Amino acid sequence: MPAKVRNYWYGYGFHQDQHDTETLRMTLPSTPTDPAGHYLLGRHVLDLTDQLNASASYEEAAYLVDQVLEPIDGLLERLAEFFEAAAEKANDSGREEGLDLHDDLQEAAATVRALGEDLHVVVDRIHALASPPRLSWQPGVADPHATTPGVPRPPAAAPPSSAPAPGRTR
Repeated sequence: MPAKVRNYWYGYGFHQDQHDTETLRMTLPSTPTDPAGHYLLGRHVLDLTDQLNASASYEEAAYLVDQVLEPIDGLLERLAEFFEAAAEKANDSGREEGLDLHDDLQEAAATVRALGEDLHVVVDRIHALASPPRLSWQPGVADPHATTPGVPRPPAAAPPSSAPAPGRTR
């Protein structure tokens, strides 16, 4: 089974029957910090990070960042929903500790959403990195002929010489 297909199935909870001898042995994707491969979602985020690091263009990088920051279907929004669900589960206990935990998890959801709101223009800013840089106004102020196309520059003045001018004596 190709690794891409295997990882797809593992990411969605598919586990091979250990008594099945007809199919190839599959192993969970692992990391040095999770050699047993228990944290599949964390592994998916690591894969996304690796893809971002290997991206060949700013457009590709922006697409990958959008996977995290998209305000409706992105990873941060889903993480906020996860914290809200955990808050409701804690609240269902009816115990005081559960109510305190509910409040903490609701605050975590709000923090994650606020982070997404703070970073809402990042994808556009990454896209902008792909376009050529704009000329600054500063070179034009320092040398008005520097940004004027087709206008010859005035010749630079010769530095003063310490030798006496020709034909003159002391």
